[in-house]
Parts: sequence; C-alpha cells; structure tokens
Amino acid sequence: MSEFSTAEIHTNERLLRSDVTLEECKKIEKVLRKNNISYFEKWKFHTGLFHVISSRKNSKCDIYIHSDSIERAEQALGIQTTK
Repeated sequence: MSEFSTAEIHTNERLLRSDVTLEECKKIEKVLRKNNISYFEKWKFHTGLFHVISSRKNSKCDIYIHSDSIERAEQALGIQTTK
C-alpha cells in the first residue's frame, strides 16, 4: 500500500480567478505571458443537452497559478489582495 493516500496529496496551485469568459481569459493570458508567469486553465464545458443549446464561447474557466507566483500574478493584473 502507498505511503500517501489521496487525501494527503496537496497541490501548490491556487485559484486566481474563477468563471472567466473566453475574452477575459485571453486578456489575462496575455498579461501572465508578458510577465513570464505560468498558469493552468480549467475549462467548464457544458455537456448533454446544454452542449447542443450553448456554444463553446459561453463556456467559463478557472485560472490557477502556482502558490509561489500568486502575488506576482495579482500585481500584474492589478488585483487587490485581502491580507
């Protein structure tokens, strides 16, 4: 049996923005790339009947940043932190 269970595994990714539209995502991506900050987009696509009715441009995504870069990303995007 493994030393670690799935409950003990932690990631270093932190949510930067949630429910971002395609247009917003492109703007954020441009700023993050310009500042050499790596990121991960997790897209929320509709499935089933909603997939037929809705188009992909109405899909939303969450943008994740490594915890070591979260402050730089917030600064680059002009996001106020609540500390």
